Amino acid sequence: MPKRKSSNLTKGSKSKEETKADAILGEISGDFLECPICLEPLKDPKILPCLHTFCEGCLKKFVAQDKVKNKFQCPTCRTETVLPKGGVASFKSNFFVQSLSDTVQAHKSLVSKEDDKVQCDNCEEEGANHGCVPCEEFFCDECICAHRRGKRTRSHEVIGAADLKEQLITKTGSLKSKSLPICPKHDDEKMKFYCETCKHPICRDCTVLQHKNHQYGYLGDTVCNIRAEIKNKLEAARQKITKYQDKASAVAKKQAELDTRRKKAAVDINAAAKEEIKYLTSLVRCKQTELKERLASITADRSKQLSSISDSVGSTLDGLSSTVDFSEKVIEHGSDFDVMNAYSDVTARLQSLLEGSTPDIPDDISYVMFELKTGKKNKFVVLGNNNDEEIQDDEMADEENSRAEATFRFTVDNFSNVNERKLSPAVFIRNLPWEILIQPEHKPDNKSLGVYLQCDADFDSLLSCRASAELRLIPQKNDVQTYKRNISIVFYSNEKNWGYRDFMPWHEVCDPQKGYIKDDKIILEAYVKADAPRGMKEIILGNILSEEMQAKKMELQTEETFRFTVENVSKLMGKKLSRTVFICNLPWKIVADPDSDAQWPNNKNLSVYLQCDADSNSFWSCCTSVELRLLPQMKGVQAHKQKFDHVFHSNENKRGFPEFMLWDEVCDPQKGYIKEDKIILEASLKAGAACAMV
Repeated sequence: MPKRKSSNLTKGSKSKEETKADAILGEISGDFLECPICLEPLKDPKILPCLHTFCEGCLKKFVAQDKVKNKFQCPTCRTETVLPKGGVASFKSNFFVQSLSDTVQAHKSLVSKEDDKVQCDNCEEEGANHGCVPCEEFFCDECICAHRRGKRTRSHEVIGAADLKEQLITKTGSLKSKSLPICPKHDDEKMKFYCETCKHPICRDCTVLQHKNHQYGYLGDTVCNIRAEIKNKLEAARQKITKYQDKASAVAKKQAELDTRRKKAAVDINAAAKEEIKYLTSLVRCKQTELKERLASITADRSKQLSSISDSVGSTLDGLSSTVDFSEKVIEHGSDFDVMNAYSDVTARLQSLLEGSTPDIPDDISYVMFELKTGKKNKFVVLGNNNDEEIQDDEMADEENSRAEATFRFTVDNFSNVNERKLSPAVFIRNLPWEILIQPEHKPDNKSLGVYLQCDADFDSLLSCRASAELRLIPQKNDVQTYKRNISIVFYSNEKNWGYRDFMPWHEVCDPQKGYIKDDKIILEAYVKADAPRGMKEIILGNILSEEMQAKKMELQTEETFRFTVENVSKLMGKKLSRTVFICNLPWKIVADPDSDAQWPNNKNLSVYLQCDADSNSFWSCCTSVELRLLPQMKGVQAHKQKFDHVFHSNENKRGFPEFMLWDEVCDPQKGYIKEDKIILEASLKAGAACAMV
C-alpha cells in the first residue's frame, strides 16, 4: 500500500501549486460569473448571440416584460435579439460559464480546508486521511478499507489526503475542465461529438436521432481547428481594439481642444460684450429716464383728472346725502305744516340734484402700458394701471400692423361710371401695405371686372413676401352667395399685384337681380394671410466664424428644377415669361422668344433664357450653374439640353441661348418636341447663396 508522503508545509502556508492556481483564478472577475440582471451567481446560464450570459429564469422574466413577442433587446448591450421558437430555453446553454463556476467553487472549497480538517466524503463524519485518485474523493481509515474491498474500486490508487488535495487544487487551477457536460436531451450521455451542420456539440443519441443525416465528428478532433480559427479572429479583433483605442484618444484630444478653444472664445465674447453693454447701457439709461419722465407726466395728468372727478363726485354725494337725510326727517317727524312749508325747497333741491349729470370715468384712465420693441419680436411690460391715449393708439397700431392675417373691405361708389383703376385704403399686414385694386378690363367681345390684391410696399431691397388671399364680392341681397376666388403668390418688386382680369363679367356685376350692386355701390372684401417678409440684406456683426467655416458656408447651394409650358407656339410673336419661382430668395423665370435674324428673316430660332427678375437699388449677385431643356413629348426622343455657368447680378440679370433650336425643328411634330401646339421648357438651377451689398 502506498505510504502517505510527508509534507514540509507549515500550517497556513501555501504550496506552489496553490499559489499558481490562485493567480489563474484571480484573472476571473466575479462579475463574469454573475447574472447582470439578478447580480447572483449564474443559474442555468443561457448565452445570447451577442455573447452576454444570463440566468434562464431572469431572462424569461425580462422577455415577458417586452411588448414585442418575437424579439427583445439584450439587457446589457441593447442589441436586438430574435427569440427562438422554443423561447428562452432554446438559447444555447453556456456550459463554459457553468463549468468555470463549478471549478471556482470547488477550488475555493479545497483551499479553505486545512489538511487535518478534510472530511470523509463517504461517511461525512470522520476526518479524512486518505484519498482515491480516480474517484477524486476523501476517505477516513474505516471507509478506505471498505473502498479497497469493493470489486470495482480495489485497483484504484490511494494516496494521502493532503496529496490528493494538492492534485485537485492544481487541477481546478487550470480552469480547463476535462470532463464533458451531459446532454440536456439525453440523460447520462456526454456531448463528445460536434455537428458541423448545426454548429453545436451533441451526444451519441443525438447522432442517430435529431442529427441523423447531419455532418458530425468527434469534438476532440474538431476543436484544434476551431481554436486556431478563433485565435486568428481574436488577433484581428485585438488590432481593431488598438485602432479604436487610438480613435478614443483622438476624440478625447479633440474634445480637450474644443473645450480650451470654447473657453477662450467665451472670454473673448464676454470682453466684447462687456464693452458693448457699457455703451448700450448708457443709451438705455438715457431712454429710461426719458420714458420715466414721460410716464410721470402722463400719470400726473391722469391723477389731476381723477382728482377733479373725485371732487365733483364727493360734492354731489354730500349734497344728495344731506338733502335725502333732511327730507326723510321732515316726512317722518314733521307736522303737516312742516311738510307743506318745506315742500317747495325740498323738491327744488332734489330736482336740481337729480338733473345733474353723472360724471364719466374713462375705462382706460387707470391703464398704462409700455411696449418693448426688439429686432425680432415685441414684448409687453405692464408698469402700472394708466394709459396715455396717444401712446396706446401708437402701440395698438404697431401691434395691428405686424399681424399675420386680416380681412378688410372696399366699397366702390358710382360703380357704373368707373372707367379706370381704383384702390382701397391700405391695410397693414406683416408691416406691409395691402390694397384691393379694381379696374374695368375690356376685351373685343365683352367687358369684365378685374379684381387684384396689391402689396404697395417700396421694395428697395431684395424683399419678398409669400401670401395667400381670398377675394370676395359681397352680396347686398338676401339668399345670394358671396362670390369668391383664391390666389397664392410671392409678391416682390416686379410683381406687386395679383388677381383676376375676368373676376366677374361687368354686366353681371351691374345687374341688380344678381344681388351684388345696390344704389350703384359694390362691396369687395379680401382675406389675406402673409408669411414673414424675406430680404437679402446682410449685416456683418462680428468675425466669430473661422475663415474655413465661412468658406464652407459660401459653398452651400440650392438646386431646383421648374417647368414652363408655352401654348399657341405657332402664333407666338413676342417673348413669353414663365411664372416666378423663388430660389435662394431670388425670383427666377424662363423666357421663350421667337428670334428672327434681321438679315435672314427666314432663319428663325427659338431663344431660351433664364432671367432673375430681382429689381433692387442696391447691388446683388448670385453664382449659378444652369441647364436649359426642351422636353420631348414623343417616346424615343431625347431632351434637347444646353448648359452654362454665370454670375447673375443687378446689371446682368438674363442669360441663355439666342439660338437654342431652329424654329422649324421646334414646330415639326416629327421631331417630337411639340404637341397640340404646346412645348415644355425646363430649367435646372444650382444657385449659391445670394449676396447683397447694403
